[in-house]
Amino acid sequence: MNVPGKFAALVARLTGKARAAHETTEQLMIALDRQVEVLDSERMPEHLGDAASLSGPLAYQSGLIELRGDAYDMAVQLDALTTTAVALGDADLADALVEAGEAAHELVGRLAVAAHATIPAPAVPVANAA
Repeated sequence: MNVPGKFAALVARLTGKARAAHETTEQLMIALDRQVEVLDSERMPEHLGDAASLSGPLAYQSGLIELRGDAYDMAVQLDALTTTAVALGDADLADALVEAGEAAHELVGRLAVAAHATIPAPAVPVANAA
């Protein structure tokens, strides 16, 4: 392993993102379960606290915009991974990545809709409502 690779692996381990490939389904399931447990215990309280401080629809907007950006970055990364999987002839992996990419792009759209929902609707005078 080269020095930049060693450094990247060290950083990954220190941040809880192991770079080692899992050889069995059981190992992968354990890693995925552990990931969720860590996120639930470390990030959930922070997210709940942040959400509890919101005071109205406009307060959601900046967080939704940031989440949409993260989701779009993920969607683009999945598109790139799909391209490589196709080029390498990994059909099953490519199919799974296509589905994940489609879901990520759908999430981007749904987050945009949610961000738009933070804009107050214009008040319609009662006389013009009918």
